Amino acid sequence: MQSAQSTTYLYRKNFLFFLKISILCFSTLLVACQKNEPEQPSKNIKKIELIQQDLVPIQLGTSVNQTNFTGTIRAVNQSSIQAQVTATATQVNAKVGQSVTQGQILVRLNNQDNAARLAQSQANLAATKAQANQAKLMMQRKQRLLNQGFISKVEFEQSQVDYQAQLENVNAQQSNVDIARKADQDGIITSPINGVITKRQVEPGQTVAVGTTLFEIIDPNHLEIQAQLPSDMQAALKIGQKIEYTLQGNPNKLTATLSRISPLADPTSRQIDFFAKLNESITSLSIGSFLEGSILGTQAISGQIIPLDTVHDLPNKPYVWLIRENKIIRQNVTVLEQRYNTNIAVVQGLKNTDLISRVKFNDDDIQKAVSINKE
Repeated sequence: MQSAQSTTYLYRKNFLFFLKISILCFSTLLVACQKNEPEQPSKNIKKIELIQQDLVPIQLGTSVNQTNFTGTIRAVNQSSIQAQVTATATQVNAKVGQSVTQGQILVRLNNQDNAARLAQSQANLAATKAQANQAKLMMQRKQRLLNQGFISKVEFEQSQVDYQAQLENVNAQQSNVDIARKADQDGIITSPINGVITKRQVEPGQTVAVGTTLFEIIDPNHLEIQAQLPSDMQAALKIGQKIEYTLQGNPNKLTATLSRISPLADPTSRQIDFFAKLNESITSLSIGSFLEGSILGTQAISGQIIPLDTVHDLPNKPYVWLIRENKIIRQNVTVLEQRYNTNIAVVQGLKNTDLISRVKFNDDDIQKAVSINKE
């Protein structure tokens, strides 16, 4: 009986030992499995909330090929006036900002040598003309004597030769007078055009040398655009093409018509000059002003119209933030046209169902879900 109890006791002891070992192994295995099991994502991920005003639907439109350029406003008619003689300014009749007419005297330069030379040549001409007149009267008298038979034909012919010689002297003296008068008149400077004095570099009593710039004049009523393009873009230049431009400091868009193209490129810069006639009147104060413009092509290009201020990194690699299928996307675009005065960009590279975001996101936000509050 005691032996049977011992056997039962040992059996129960062994059973409990193995039970504990089994429970321990099961627990260890369960913990290991729990560690290896991937974490389940939270079912309540917070979406980025936007309001309807943050988003802009895409509109379809057209644009034309444009060639952008920079340039300046210049006067079509302008003149730089230089002294033709070395002389002293005795009278200066024009000042900066004054309007002048063609032929108006601007300054008188007094050169005593030229004045004396003109007076002497005029006196010589008068004396020569008197001698020629006497020779003519003598020839006419001998003509009558020849007709009456009192002199020979040879004597009459000699009077003709004498008269012809005097006429040649008169012509020579007249040339001297013309030369002296021109030299004297070179001291009288007149305006070659109608315009406004923009520079004056002579004062009364000042002695100026030949070639000295005295005045600069421009005609403010006839202005034009002067600009340049690289020679490899010459195909974009055609007489009569429409140009749109804006002046520095003035957002208003103005227009012009391409009127002249230089036949040759600058050998150093390889740039081609071109000029455009303004279609609207602008103030003469715009002369010399910097401008930005576009030469409009003749072929229309279909594009997508979005707000210009939603395009980022415009000068380099333009892109927009948009919502596509309720997710945030950063999308590169091709900008066909920029209309700064109306805040419009014509682009390509979007889907027509995209919503352009006015909100600027970060790269970490890409592909995040959004919710749109339409209230």
